[in-house]
Amino acid sequence: MVSHRPRIIGILVFLLAVPLWSATIRILATGDMHGWLEPQRIDGQVYGGPGQMLAYWKTAEQYVPKKFLVISCGDIATGPMLSVTFKGQPAVEMMNLMGYDLSVVGNHEFDYGIEGLANMARWANFPFLAGNLRNADETLNTLVASTLLYEEQGVKVGVIGLTVKELARYAQIGALKTDDYAHAVRALAPRLRGRGAKVIIVAAHAEMAALEQLAQEIADLNIPLILGGHSHEFGQKMVGNTWVMHNGEWWKGYGRVDLEVNPEQGTAQVRTIKQVWLRQEAAGAKTDPRAAALIAAWTKRLSAEDREVIGYTATGLTRRWGIANLVVDSWLASHAADVAVVNLGGLRQDFAPGPIRRLDLTGVMPFNNALVRLQLTGKQLADYQPPGETLHYGGVRQQGGQLLFAGQPLDPARTYRVLTIDFLYNTSPHLKAADPHPERVDDQWRTPVLQWLAAHRTDEKKTLESLADLRPRSE
Repeated sequence: MVSHRPRIIGILVFLLAVPLWSATIRILATGDMHGWLEPQRIDGQVYGGPGQMLAYWKTAEQYVPKKFLVISCGDIATGPMLSVTFKGQPAVEMMNLMGYDLSVVGNHEFDYGIEGLANMARWANFPFLAGNLRNADETLNTLVASTLLYEEQGVKVGVIGLTVKELARYAQIGALKTDDYAHAVRALAPRLRGRGAKVIIVAAHAEMAALEQLAQEIADLNIPLILGGHSHEFGQKMVGNTWVMHNGEWWKGYGRVDLEVNPEQGTAQVRTIKQVWLRQEAAGAKTDPRAAALIAAWTKRLSAEDREVIGYTATGLTRRWGIANLVVDSWLASHAADVAVVNLGGLRQDFAPGPIRRLDLTGVMPFNNALVRLQLTGKQLADYQPPGETLHYGGVRQQGGQLLFAGQPLDPARTYRVLTIDFLYNTSPHLKAADPHPERVDDQWRTPVLQWLAAHRTDEKKTLESLADLRPRSE
């Protein structure tokens, strides 16, 4: 559906027996913004954009920062070049301008190391929360806060933040550990009640299914709302007496919840819950002027090299198969190896038709991964399948569940030279055991792609799709 106004999804209004004195807590929530400070323009439409969202909040929600609890469910940075180059600071400053009250720690908050998260926390006018993040000795972490106590109309609302339980699978977190969601909530809820919280809600960087299970496990704690992120889902569901809500990604949509709090009984109910998919026609998309000025100021700081045109595509390239093939093939062209392996989840967007700039490639490959070369037997390579990842290969093809090298199944006993990224190696006990001493061959996984594009100049007459292999590599 195309409309001049954002599309509103799933409005539910409950008429309650309201006590003689109650307070309405207004909540706005987003998740997985990934530094996308500018909206996505596709076929004449505008999708998302924090400047557009802030302008819409002010008109449609009568948004005033001091009258709303504004929550991010994590993964605020690492996306387009503007965010990557400045390690999340533009996204943090945008959230400051928008009036966020808190952000849950997502796995991508560690993309610039533990020091990078500390920097983002220092830039922010709001706290980062992760109540299930533990030190090596199982004590609560001292890197970020665990909870927030928010006060509105004299009523205190406690917020418990949770980061994804499998954090070590997605990020390099050193000696830090994560606790079970329910265990953390049960430990922190009494502390918030002791500090005067009349109602407690949970904001988590965790997928919808895990939060639905959490709602069942903590049903006795009278928590009316759980907000989530991480999996880029957009939806809401009532589990028992608890609403669970996910609000998508990239500032494309948001959730609005009104909690009716009875401070005498220390209970709360969801009075209104809705989700807005911020989809507008380009001509009708209004932008908050301060947000536009902030984006312009940061964009000016990008170098001329960042804006350099490095290629051209007439029709655009999708991550699978075009971009993924280009990436692994360029690695094999630059470094002596038999096989190259990348996770498709590490490739974050497609190439739009037209000129490709260096900053566009950074948006496709935003992470600061290095390339390593491993020595793996055919069996070790065939057995390698990291949980939650879809692997893409160069040098081999997938057919009928098998990997074929030179048209034949991998020799289980033969040793193959395998290129992959340090992220996959460092998060894989299987790879570490197979080759404890990998060879670092390139400090930046984008470098071979840049070299290949420089050696194979493309323009409107000779396009990238005429040179790159776009064919599927699995049957």
